[in-house]
Amino acid sequence: MFTAWRVYFFIGFIILFSGCTQKNLEKNVTVSKNIQKKETKEYKKYKYCNKHEEIMTFASNYIQEEFKKAYFSSNDTVGAKAQLFLIEKNSPTAFAKNINAARESYNSQYLTAKENGCNIEEFKIFPLEKIKNIIKKLEEEQNK
Repeated sequence: MFTAWRVYFFIGFIILFSGCTQKNLEKNVTVSKNIQKKETKEYKKYKYCNKHEEIMTFASNYIQEEFKKAYFSSNDTVGAKAQLFLIEKNSPTAFAKNINAARESYNSQYLTAKENGCNIEEFKIFPLEKIKNIIKKLEEEQNK
């Protein structure tokens, strides 16, 4: 019933596909090892996140305290707006230079922390935006 050529064809067929599957299994194993290595690298925690957060917190607090001492304690919204304008235009005054230095420090630390995957949810609002919000609130209270 069976001829020799059918037997040889069947054996060759089995050898061909068993060799291919073995080869594919080896490729799959190496691919899965590479994927596992990449995953462990991505989830490695950046060790300087706390330092960036400390610097950003200090810079933000410094800016708010300076404005609070100079303008918000006396409800001087016009002076605060004028100083904010000078800061945004990089004025050579001492107050503006100090605030701009703190702002630049904050921004550079924010970018570095963001690039390294640090949790920066509480730093989404930049310090000068906080100052603008405080000025708006003071103006609304004064207009009442």
